[in-house]
Amino acid sequence: MPKRSAQSQIEPYARKIRKIEDNEKRRRRILSPLDSSSDDEGNEDPGRTLGNNNEAITGSTPAVAQTLGQDEELESADNAIPNEDLAGPSNQEETDGSAVPDLDPELLSALGESTSDTPDYGENIHDNLSRLWLPLLKKGMPKENKDKLLNEYVIPDNCRLLQAPNLNAEISAAVPDMVRNRDKTLKATQQQLGSGITAINRAIDLLLKSDNKVQAMKHLSNGCRLLCDSHYTATQNRIKLVAPSLDKSFLHMISESERDDSLFGSTLSEKIKAAKAIEKQGLSIKKPAKPQKPTAPPAGSRSSFNQGNWNAHPRYPANRGGGGEATEGRR
Repeated sequence: MPKRSAQSQIEPYARKIRKIEDNEKRRRRILSPLDSSSDDEGNEDPGRTLGNNNEAITGSTPAVAQTLGQDEELESADNAIPNEDLAGPSNQEETDGSAVPDLDPELLSALGESTSDTPDYGENIHDNLSRLWLPLLKKGMPKENKDKLLNEYVIPDNCRLLQAPNLNAEISAAVPDMVRNRDKTLKATQQQLGSGITAINRAIDLLLKSDNKVQAMKHLSNGCRLLCDSHYTATQNRIKLVAPSLDKSFLHMISESERDDSLFGSTLSEKIKAAKAIEKQGLSIKKPAKPQKPTAPPAGSRSSFNQGNWNAHPRYPANRGGGGEATEGRR
């Protein structure tokens, strides 16, 4: 619909104002005879005069109330005009959306808990502990330190299943080398997990048998180090699993990336954009290669002629009507 002009918006209010003015004049004409009669009859009984005045006021009350009501409607309409002009459809939609009532708690519990894309984290650990484990999760343990801990925490005799099982000889002979190498890597990781669990159990054993908390804390720390390094090894195995499917030009970015919440880091997209921009700039400033001229064949050399299926005529005609002996007889 076309928007109404300002004059068409003002006309209804102008009619209301004229109507109120007419009502006010009518009310004054009603009250003026009562005032004059009260002046003439000032010496009469006060109770009677008071009654007459009350009757006059009571009679005029509906007109006054109607006038006041119309005044209030006019004021509210005047105040509503700028609000309607200022408030757009978006504000009205927001008001409608905010008026949605909340669901009953029993209905919400019946619907079940909501799941979010972001992982839920628990309570924070001690800052000193987090500073110990975070570098190990990113870069792993040095090989010398890891081998020392693996030799120290040997699998206990009464819990032999912590030892990583060996691949059966029959299966090892039947599978290709790639599968055997893959199994060897997984076995080393599994063996390290067993050593970490052994270290934690030594700490628990100390706490159960004595109050040597310092030695128990040392075993717990070593066990956590082995577990963090296993976590790092699993991350590297996942990267090796994905890397062969990627373009070789991006492998250097993957090798230099550092994991966070994402396997290749949350800034990988920015690195890819920067690498493409650098490659484009390099191509723009690179000197174009000169087209190579065809080399002329050396003098005296015969150019190769592709004969295909065509055979040339023989240089000498074939002998017809006799063999070599007849030819010699003619000579």
